[in-house]
Amino acid sequence: MDLVGKERETQELGFSVVDDVFTDQEVEDILAAIDRTDPTKETFRKSDDLFAIRQFLKEVPETISLIFNDKLKHIVKEFFGEDYFLVKSIYFDKPEASNWFVSYQSGFNDFS
Repeated sequence: MDLVGKERETQELGFSVVDDVFTDQEVEDILAAIDRTDPTKETFRKSDDLFAIRQFLKEVPETISLIFNDKLKHIVKEFFGEDYFLVKSIYFDKPEASNWFVSYQSGFNDFS
């Protein structure tokens, strides 16, 4: 995985897009795990234009090893070092036809 320039881009812009972090099979496995969960729980929100899961890794723990694969761990370590950890996990799936704006959020007080 070639990360040349991505770290600098992240420092300058606050983000960077890194391709091929997940294989097609890993994405399918993550989505299958989500499909196996109970969407009636309080931490789930489902409507015509939004599907969201608060406390995602707590609600769908079988995705942890899929999401934190060797590629993602390598990227985090290369960009930021070893002293970083997850503080919040929220899953959003917004249908393409649904057009809503999400402004910058440092936290989600009403959705945590």
